[in-house]
Amino acid sequence: MTRMVLRLAAVSAAVVLALRAGPADASTIQDMVRIQGQQEDVLIGMGIVVGLDGTGDRAKDVPVAARPYAQLLKNLGNPVLGAKELDKVDSSAIVMVTLRVPPAGAREGDRIDISVESMFSATSLAGGRLVPSLLRLPLPDSANLAPMAFASGPITVDGTNPRAGTVPAGGQMLVDVFTSPIQADGTMALVLKDQFATYPVATMIADTINDVFATQEGTTGMARAMDSKTVRVALPAPAQRDPATFISQLMTIYVDPSLLRLPARVVINARQGIILATDNVEIGPVAVTHSGLSITTITPEPTPTPDNPAIAVTRWTGLGTVERPGRNATLLRDLLKALDRLAVPVADQIAIIHELQRSGALRAEVIVQ
Repeated sequence: MTRMVLRLAAVSAAVVLALRAGPADASTIQDMVRIQGQQEDVLIGMGIVVGLDGTGDRAKDVPVAARPYAQLLKNLGNPVLGAKELDKVDSSAIVMVTLRVPPAGAREGDRIDISVESMFSATSLAGGRLVPSLLRLPLPDSANLAPMAFASGPITVDGTNPRAGTVPAGGQMLVDVFTSPIQADGTMALVLKDQFATYPVATMIADTINDVFATQEGTTGMARAMDSKTVRVALPAPAQRDPATFISQLMTIYVDPSLLRLPARVVINARQGIILATDNVEIGPVAVTHSGLSITTITPEPTPTPDNPAIAVTRWTGLGTVERPGRNATLLRDLLKALDRLAVPVADQIAIIHELQRSGALRAEVIVQ
């Protein structure tokens, strides 16, 4: 049996290691795809925040900031005679206003949270209130487009950035925002989420859809994998007349996670000290030395003898390949668990993973966030 032996010359304080199963936990099609045409839409606009206690824009530093405020006063029936009247106005700020329409869409009158961010010299938006602002799609000619929503309300400042904040339910839709997922040819497209976007998974989803509806409706070949990220589904004629029921059945089809055949992946977030690895990440025979830590793979495991007995040392641990398809490989999760038991710092664990990748011993894709 292959064993991986670890020796740690010096151990550090205990660390927190996050290791969990990858995206194979999905159980229905809706967990792995989105419907093309149903994605998040972003509406933006320029707004004015008033009521600031001396933390607003300085018109003398940014003359352009005074113009929208002067226009606001004019619209309210209190026009200013000139820009100099606004030189000492620091109770207002020009902000960028953003509203994100959910992928499911929105109806006229729906209230949605908005975010605001200072565009000029304001130091804080705390205590401010957003004056009603019109929002449009972020297109080159958006100024000529009819507004799709408006936003207003008191601002809740972000605790880490006083120049930005949110207005809970501060946006109100002026129009319906919906896109039909059914194309003119009677088909719809399922777009795989990035973590599932592979040819095997796309093909498996198409095959599963075909199997289910062949059994229920007697329809065959209705789904087809177009590429690694897209599965196109042809709706039967009755379903085109009632697409909601069909889509509900389609998106809740159960998928056996063991059939996904997802690629092995390791996701590293060095800033937060997190390592996530799928269960199928393997390590080939390799030896690595890093910061006093020696990792050695021995194949086969030596047989203890009176002259060379097996010695149990707390700074050593073994990793076997029992019940593994490849007898010359072990799982990364076992290595990480062993490193955690030895209190190896997360930074050193991440460095070891990178060394394993560079040496070709790590049989997985490494994603650094």
